[in-house]
Amino acid sequence: MGDKKSPSAPVAEPEAPRKRGRPKIYSEPLSQAERARRYRAKRANDFSPPDEMRDTALIDALRWCITHQHETVDLYLEELVRRFHSKGAEALK
Repeated sequence: MGDKKSPSAPVAEPEAPRKRGRPKIYSEPLSQAERARRYRAKRANDFSPPDEMRDTALIDALRWCITHQHETVDLYLEELVRRFHSKGAEALK
C-alpha cells in the first residue's frame, strides 16, 4: 500500500474560473485605426454573389465596375433595381 514504486494517480489541480465573453485574439485591444483598416480590407475582399451582398458593398462594386469599365455592371445594377425599385423584380421585365 505505501509502496513508493507503485505509480499513484496524478493529483488534479483545481482550474481557475473561466473568463466570460469571447477569448482574446491579441494580447492587447486593436486601435480604432487598425479596426477600421481591417473592416475596409474585409469589405474590399467580399466576393459574395450580388444577392447576398450588403447594400454598401453592392454600391462599391458597382462604382468599381463603372470606373474600370468592367462587364459585370449589369449584374450589380439589376440587383439594386430588384431591391429598391418600387416594382421590384417586375421592373426588369
